[in-house]
Formats: sequence, C-alpha cells, structure tokens
Amino acid sequence: MNITQQKPTTAMWINEDDQAIPYNRVTKYERNCEKQTAKLAKSALEINSRLVDFKSNIQHTAEELYQEFLEHNNNKAPGKGKGGLTLYNFDRTIKIEVSVQDSITFDENTIQLAKDKLDEVLEDGLNGAKDFIKPIVMDAFNTRGGKLDTKNVLGLRRYEADVKDPRYAEAMALISKAIRKPKSKEYYRVWLKNETGKYVDVQLNFSAI
Repeated sequence: MNITQQKPTTAMWINEDDQAIPYNRVTKYERNCEKQTAKLAKSALEINSRLVDFKSNIQHTAEELYQEFLEHNNNKAPGKGKGGLTLYNFDRTIKIEVSVQDSITFDENTIQLAKDKLDEVLEDGLNGAKDFIKPIVMDAFNTRGGKLDTKNVLGLRRYEADVKDPRYAEAMALISKAIRKPKSKEYYRVWLKNETGKYVDVQLNFSAI
C-alpha cells in the first residue's frame, strides 16, 4: 500500500474527482492536511508492519516453547490438547497467553431451512411452551453486524426435550447439520505485572492482523 503525497512544488494538484487544481487555489489548510495526513498514514503503515513482524515472532516463539513444554511433560498437552498455553518468565512478572478457539459458522441455506421450520412451529403454537420459546427463538436469529450469534442459535438445542412438536427436533437436526468450522484461530496476549502485583494487558489487537 503506497502513500501518495502531493508536494508544493507540483503546479497542479489532483482532487478526489481526478480534476487538476492549480496549486495557488489550494488553501493553506488543505496543504497542511495533505502534509500531516500523509505523515500519519506512513507512520501507521510502519507500526502495522512492525506489529505483523511481532505477531510472527510471538507465534514462532510460543510454538517453540509449547513443543519444549510437551517434551518436559511426557507429551501431555494443556488446554485439552488444543494448543492453549500460558507462558511465564522466571519471577512471573511477564505472562504470555496463547489460546486457540474454533470459529463456528453456519451453511446459509441449511440454517435458513432450520429457521423456516421453527417459524412454522411458532405460528402453529407450542401447546403451552410458546410463551418462553418464542422470544428465545426470535432472539437467536437476530443478526448482529450481519451475522448470527452462534452461541444463541446452538443454545436452542437445549430446549428440544421441552418442545414435543417433532418439527422442532427436525429444526435442531438442521442446525447441527448447518455447522461449519472453517478454521481455528489463535489468540496471543501479553501481560505485565504492575507495582500492585496485578497483570495488565498490553493492548496489541493481533486479531485484526
């Protein structure tokens, strides 16, 4: 990604509509914005590049230490074998957390079939169970940021025994069928112990990289 900065020595500046504007018609404020925003953007790219390098470094180092941990513990993996690990320095003033989470998504067509089936059940009534099930179902299929809340959708399965309508069980089977686990994601957090003995998270926002 390149940052293009228009210079005072350039006779014509190009605006967002690709029009050439004479430099003497560009205001002092616009000239300063051109200079300062370019400077900030370049600094942001430099910081991002260093953060990418640091994430690669922490991944590599954590993997080496994880393998060493396994060797010293008869290959018994912590975190139920998913690669999760907490690393400390000798006096425990530094803590590095490595966690692995399985992301869950739904096949759009199959989950829509499940929703349609549940809509049928709700429209016909649930013989007394409707009062508590309906808002739970409706909330489960509300999207947040254009995405379903997987926890709420999967949580519908716990009510299967309470709903006698066989279509509800069919909907739960469709939900299970719709589950996709595209990729596990690793999270890294660095903590430093402050003067009160409390760990403070160093904000790095690796998840966006």
